[in-house]
Amino acid sequence: MGAASISSAQELLAVCATASKPCASRDKTFAPYELSFRLPERLGPNVEYRSRFFYAVLLVTFPGFAPGGEECDAGEYSREVERRRRQAQKLYPNAKVFAGHQCPDMGAVLYRVNGKPYDRVFIAVHAGEARAEAEQALATAKARFPRASLQRMQAVYTRLVE
Repeated sequence: MGAASISSAQELLAVCATASKPCASRDKTFAPYELSFRLPERLGPNVEYRSRFFYAVLLVTFPGFAPGGEECDAGEYSREVERRRRQAQKLYPNAKVFAGHQCPDMGAVLYRVNGKPYDRVFIAVHAGEARAEAEQALATAKARFPRASLQRMQAVYTRLVE
């Protein structure tokens, strides 16, 4: 299998940040824990598709979880992380709460923080594209999640084909 490529002409794709209105795609079914974004009508094989940059409040990180470790008790995700993500989603009915599980799943959405792949297990809430709006979301989140942090992120999906 070759490495994924990204076309320099490819536009950055809009995020569907409302929890009740995820994006739909013919070639990708987004899992409940993934942040969806508008993919093209047809996806090329091994092409990396990137969302627009956005801010997210990282509510919880799981530093003890090893990528692909025994925490991946539901195959492609961790039951504990997903349980906690669903609880957090109830606190943010309009904004999408998503998780990066780092479980073996070749069809998963991955996340980049400040332009680099993010390899920690986390739960985050979409906080908008504007820094001021995101800072406000962080201040609100800190009441329940004192260790919350603000990150500039991007969602990434590649339809891997051998």
